[in-house]
Amino acid sequence: MAAKNRDIRERFISKIRPFKRVEPVPRMSSVYTTFNEVLLDVRYSSLMDKDYYWFFMDTHRLNQWRNRQRFVECFICGDENTVVFVPDERIFEWYEGVEPNRKGHWFMKILPEGDRLVLKPGHGRPDMDAREYLNRFDLISPLIPRPIPQTSGPHLAGHTGFEEVRAAIMAEPQLIGDSLHERVIDMLAKIGEWSGYQPKKSYTVEAKSPYVLDVVWLNGEEVDLAAEVHDGGNETEAKDRLRQALRFGARKVVVVSVPSAIARLRSVCQFEADLKQWLEIWSVARVYRMFRSGREFFEDFQPFRKRQRSENVAEFP
Repeated sequence: MAAKNRDIRERFISKIRPFKRVEPVPRMSSVYTTFNEVLLDVRYSSLMDKDYYWFFMDTHRLNQWRNRQRFVECFICGDENTVVFVPDERIFEWYEGVEPNRKGHWFMKILPEGDRLVLKPGHGRPDMDAREYLNRFDLISPLIPRPIPQTSGPHLAGHTGFEEVRAAIMAEPQLIGDSLHERVIDMLAKIGEWSGYQPKKSYTVEAKSPYVLDVVWLNGEEVDLAAEVHDGGNETEAKDRLRQALRFGARKVVVVSVPSAIARLRSVCQFEADLKQWLEIWSVARVYRMFRSGREFFEDFQPFRKRQRSENVAEFP
């Protein structure tokens, strides 16, 4: 069991390392340092017999760090894919006035209820929805982007999931632009570059054309992909731009859309015989997932693909 816990903790830590240097703190079990930013107090629990996860926190440690060192409690629930992150200020707020047990421990239960997790600090404190803290790796460092929320199921009906996606994109430090529209275009350009194309923003497929495409991927002088980002405005204009791109040789045409515009886009394009057979509608959330996955992959893959001579054996740990 100890070996399993250790493996799960290491897989959890490996998710952070692409963004931040993080190493164990010597002589301090299950504590990791991100070097001058925060300490990570990593707690693990499997699902107990009564269908909850159970954690203890060492108040001797916590009080030693209080007002001296920021820390985040990392509650791993079952495996590294379900982690509740609670910053130090919330821990001290929730447990203010609570006496630890004789070993100096505070306790936290995390209970699955339907499709959510509920935090139960006990001691007369109210239960709390864990959604605000679930898989929030960005609470460790501003260099780590916010997690991508799921936008299927009940979230989609009220578009609350999409608002979380929008907030994550607008907080993304590696994207350029002051609006969602500009940042989605920038994502598409970066994905195209990673894929070996020459991306061009605000591209005119023909010199005398009144239409300017949001972004294209060029393969030499040919347009391999033409994309419009639709987060509001006139769906007909987006359709006309892509129809012209197809007419001038684009091999793939795409609209990247917010959820509220998808039905209208479908209805506008359904009678365009020359367009609808080639048109794809992608959600903003799907493109953001592709951007996040691509960034992580190509950061490691590009050095592997590059050919270069070296005086000594090159090593990439």
